[in-house]
Amino acid sequence: MVWLSALLLLTACSTKMSYYFLDWAIEWEIEEYVTLNKPQQKQFEVMLDKFLIWHKQVELPKYSSQLHELLTQLQQGTLTPSQWVIQVQQAKGHWFRIFHFLLPDLIPLIASLDDEQVKGIMKQLRKEEQELSDEYAGKTNAQLLDESNERLFEQADDWLGSVSDAQKSLIEARNSQRLATLDMWLEYRHEWLRQFEQALSQRDNSQLLTQSLTLLMTQPDDLKSASYQQNIAQNSENFGSLIVELSHTLSDKQRKRFNKKLNALIVDLNEISLD
Repeated sequence: MVWLSALLLLTACSTKMSYYFLDWAIEWEIEEYVTLNKPQQKQFEVMLDKFLIWHKQVELPKYSSQLHELLTQLQQGTLTPSQWVIQVQQAKGHWFRIFHFLLPDLIPLIASLDDEQVKGIMKQLRKEEQELSDEYAGKTNAQLLDESNERLFEQADDWLGSVSDAQKSLIEARNSQRLATLDMWLEYRHEWLRQFEQALSQRDNSQLLTQSLTLLMTQPDDLKSASYQQNIAQNSENFGSLIVELSHTLSDKQRKRFNKKLNALIVDLNEISLD
């Protein structure tokens, strides 16, 4: 469910404080979609406690290791666009391992939902889908590109400090080469939601529910069209080119800031995993 979608985001960019409040954040998020009865709530809390222990001890070291590898590649100037694509694939692997771990405990919890709970979940998900469609409705490609540029500028400012005009021009040039995926993304999300609703309607059949959720949670690329997957792959490599090119333009101050921020995140992840 969508509350799971927030999980990797919360942990991947985690500070110690946010991670220590992760159980509260997840419970707060799930309440947006469904009100669990007492047995379900107990079942959920047991599952959550089990997950957090596993995630802290097993997964956070993997995040730290990958970030350290990325930092080393950037510091040594050996990162290539193809290696960036590998980094993205590794990050997706972290995401899918979460679902693989949770599914055995998640299946019986979902199977226990009554019709009203399922209706509430789908109502909220459809509302979010409509809000997303409304957000992009009527926007031209030029408007979408401007918004994308602004997001990239903000991210660059966060990691590097103030970026130069030349660096902004580099970002704009690379971003203008990005292949369109918005319509395909919205179509994919709609199909994912349709199949998720179908899976919930079959929740009394454990085998079908397991098969459906395994596909939706760990093999979602299977729902994407070939053209969508090709565009994603090309955009990922193009973004890798931007990262590589941008890294060669950094001032000493920017490089120091970036290294400090990424090192701090690595240290936090290591310390949390050992706590």
